[in-house]
Amino acid sequence: MLLAARSRLHYGWAIFVLSLGNLTVEGGTKNSEAVYFNALRDAFGRSATYTSAVFSLAGLIGAISAPLLGILLDRWGARILFPLAGLCILFGWWASSFATDLWQMFIFYGIFAGIGHTAISSFSMTATLAPWFPRTRGRMLGLADSGNPLGQAIFAPLAGVLTSNLGWQWAYRIFGVIFATLIAIPNGLLQRRAPEGFGDSPASHPPPLAASEPSAPAPPPASPSLGGVVHDPAMWLLVLTRITGSVCTQMVRVHQVAFFVLAGYSLQTAANTLGLLGAVSLFARPLVGLATDRWGRESVYTIGMSVYAAAVLLVLWLGDGESWWPLALYIALAGVTDGISGLIVGAKAADLFPAESLGTVMGFVEMGRGAAIFLGPIIAGLLFDVQGNYVQAFILSAALSLASICTMWAADFIGRRRRHLP
Repeated sequence: MLLAARSRLHYGWAIFVLSLGNLTVEGGTKNSEAVYFNALRDAFGRSATYTSAVFSLAGLIGAISAPLLGILLDRWGARILFPLAGLCILFGWWASSFATDLWQMFIFYGIFAGIGHTAISSFSMTATLAPWFPRTRGRMLGLADSGNPLGQAIFAPLAGVLTSNLGWQWAYRIFGVIFATLIAIPNGLLQRRAPEGFGDSPASHPPPLAASEPSAPAPPPASPSLGGVVHDPAMWLLVLTRITGSVCTQMVRVHQVAFFVLAGYSLQTAANTLGLLGAVSLFARPLVGLATDRWGRESVYTIGMSVYAAAVLLVLWLGDGESWWPLALYIALAGVTDGISGLIVGAKAADLFPAESLGTVMGFVEMGRGAAIFLGPIIAGLLFDVQGNYVQAFILSAALSLASICTMWAADFIGRRRRHLP
């Protein structure tokens, strides 16, 4: 019986475990930034806008590099690209820990770490994992994407503890080593491409999980048609969905700890809130992925982004710095919907485009997320510096989440129309 069960497993499950680990790191890198925001602002004596621009630059670099990283992912494979990303993360975090002025972090964290974070983010997970599970990609992407909130649940509270007791510099050094180790070693040893034409039906005869790893990466598939991708309106609508859906979350992500502290909560309470939000999202994302397989990507996206908008507005008006229940309400609503933009947009891209060009397509989609990481924190920081609060920033965040719903439906319409054209 054990041998029969083992024979039904295929190597895609190993890729799933690697994807889960990669997104745990990605969740730890991005979601701990809110904890470091106050420490960096106090250490270097800069404004909220200038300090948040460090994290924004990482997003801009991600937007610029994502299409190239997607092309390299299709051509080189994840077995080469991901260990290189781990080295970029190690250098960026360690060099940042020795910065004596904030401008130095623009170089080390914004550029080097930013490239590393982008290379192992959800876009590359979609491109490497989705081809292994073509009939269940929604639920599998959702399960793997739970690594992002897992990283948030683990590393956001840990960042608060390390920053409070050892200082942000040592927190950066410790995290840099942990993140690089989790990325470089497992991916360098175990990553591998899905066989051409692979399917998850019994007739596809997948290779067993226990099969020995080849001594060299499998030869890459034919180069994708970059011109065809660039001229596809469905792809650009997915990019726009990613921009609007991510700007709304990025406006809140970097500044939410500062918002809670401003409201009267302690730094550790704010960091723990972030960790609990990740814990809720850890269980919610697989269910969201399963729901998209059953009820459609667009319908689940509409409900999820509407709930997120409600969570942002409710915590804005109900958080008083003393009561715990507004934080619990925010954890429940935002945790259930956290990260669904990237999850559902990635699954939709896998529905619309072939595996051979999915890395390229997701690179452009990730460009939208990178643009959002650049714009969101700066916009929220500017509004805070002008008004002294986050009221307008959170309202704008809610409005953008609703706007992304419209572009998601438009991408579906264009994609279905294209499939029916002769």
